[in-house]
Amino acid sequence: MKKTRGIYLHIPFCTGKCRYCDFYSIKATGNEIETYLSALKDEIRAASAFNERKLTDTLYFGGGTPSLLSPGDVASVIEIVYKYHDFSPTEVTLEANPDPDTDYAGLFSAGVNRISFGVQSFDDAVLKAAGRRHTSADALKALETARKVFPNLSVDIMLGLPEDSVEGAVRSAEIAAGYADHVSMYMLKLEEGTPLFESVRSGKVAVADEDETVDAYEACSEKLKSFGLNRYEISNFSRSGYESLHNMKYWNRSEYYGFGAAAHGFIAGARYNNPYSVKEYTSGNNYGAGKIIPEPIPTDEAASEAVILALRTEKGLYIPDFESEFSCDFGEKYARELDECSLLAGIDGDYYRMKDGKLLFESAAARAFI
Repeated sequence: MKKTRGIYLHIPFCTGKCRYCDFYSIKATGNEIETYLSALKDEIRAASAFNERKLTDTLYFGGGTPSLLSPGDVASVIEIVYKYHDFSPTEVTLEANPDPDTDYAGLFSAGVNRISFGVQSFDDAVLKAAGRRHTSADALKALETARKVFPNLSVDIMLGLPEDSVEGAVRSAEIAAGYADHVSMYMLKLEEGTPLFESVRSGKVAVADEDETVDAYEACSEKLKSFGLNRYEISNFSRSGYESLHNMKYWNRSEYYGFGAAAHGFIAGARYNNPYSVKEYTSGNNYGAGKIIPEPIPTDEAASEAVILALRTEKGLYIPDFESEFSCDFGEKYARELDECSLLAGIDGDYYRMKDGKLLFESAAARAFI
């Protein structure tokens, strides 16, 4: 399978921090966004010199809150990508808070063809407990507005948040499926240092236990399936043909640039990450400036990584491509691991995949390949 390249652009600005979030983001002041975008364009421009020109077909604005950018800002960044990279876009995604006042038509005209909404829940009590700044009504209005413009919408739902329940989560999944072509469904992970982590640790806030969260996941999965959104990766569901092409690159180890503060990239068999500081990033300490040195991945580690990432997907690892890339016999190389994981995963034709009903145990199988 011929792999194309993707580009991830990190926009690290938010109006405020959600209680569960540990992603790198800051509140923009003064002309900080303008300064940042200038540095981002410089990195995009400079990085084109590091590797041979290779077809790039996906672009992903992540964050932070990329929808804080104006359509003009978004268009100017996309223009630089066109100019300095072999860019033939199939999918251009922009993450957005579900704000009904966002200029969705302007974003579409700027070159975005897919919006990914961070809704998390359609229950106002859950949203408040999570520190989200939109209401359910805001989210519905934003989805209705964007749906008139965009041919491809995605909605994020989070399971296990305070004040939520299995029934509430299913209701959120059902509403999302009524608007979206794609739903990403994540289980809450309490990250040390976040306000929610501290509240739970101190006993001020209670969250669902693992069993209840898994029950919610299974119930929501069935609800999404009834709407024609089928699981293709542990946390991702879509209608046929609406899978996230950019995110698929992560799971099949395709190359991707990561531009911006805190962005990660994978180019020519090596990974790199830019500094988690806007100030440091805008001073020129980034991959494009050549100050961030990629770390090559040893062959055996890369092979194991390929298996581990593929096990997250419904299809699993395509063995012929693996054997071609790593010049080995898959069964022989991993005979011990295949035996160790035989109750969870197995070879199914040309694929090595998790067995039916076992995808949630992917991490257990993955440990054998580490």
